[in-house]
Amino acid sequence: MSVMVVTGASSGVGRAVALRFAQEGYTVCALARSVDKLERLAKEGDGNIFPYPTDVADSGQVERTFAEILEEHGRIDVLINNAGITTPGRDIVDFATVDQVIDTNLKGTIYCTFAALPTMRENGGGRIINIASVAGAYIHYKGNNGVYAASKHGVVAFSESIGRMVRKDGILVTVLCPGGIDTPLWDGREYPYDRSVMIRPEEVADLIAYILQQPERILFKNVIFVPVVEEW
Repeated sequence: MSVMVVTGASSGVGRAVALRFAQEGYTVCALARSVDKLERLAKEGDGNIFPYPTDVADSGQVERTFAEILEEHGRIDVLINNAGITTPGRDIVDFATVDQVIDTNLKGTIYCTFAALPTMRENGGGRIINIASVAGAYIHYKGNNGVYAASKHGVVAFSESIGRMVRKDGILVTVLCPGGIDTPLWDGREYPYDRSVMIRPEEVADLIAYILQQPERILFKNVIFVPVVEEW
């Protein structure tokens, strides 16, 4: 049975991915900060979702969690780096917010990737899918959320760099750069269109499933997809 680790699994895309692959028979290790939400998610997973309360911005917690996963499940075949936060949508933010966004979005992705690589190398391969953003896909970013965009640019650059390094080990790294997804990240923030036109979390899970079904001779490196109403 394949073992998948999903970060940011308590809501939005992470939750949809966890449920989708639990139904397909994966052993899903679900990481998030919210204990209550993870426990509710596990109850919906037909015994295939295992909760691991973790703040991916904390390198010590990540190290301990991945060690626990390996002790309990023996391997990691797929890593979905999805955990992410944003700012209230303005360029000027306090330094504490800068730290939170960079630590979660970028450093959390790096921490979890480095924690998963040794077991993937030992097992002869694996898949890593990093959820970035359209905000990180373009140099000429049109939004007004510079700190968030910088964190996602970092995820794209890291994915490209580490992907080149580990391809020889049979580890394929993909970075997804979606536009607006209808998740709680948008609660309290203004989206310029009706939210009904946004990408649905389940549609991202469908895309991930498609990528994982492809033969290992094909690498999806950087996938950009947006609601058609967004002007990119």
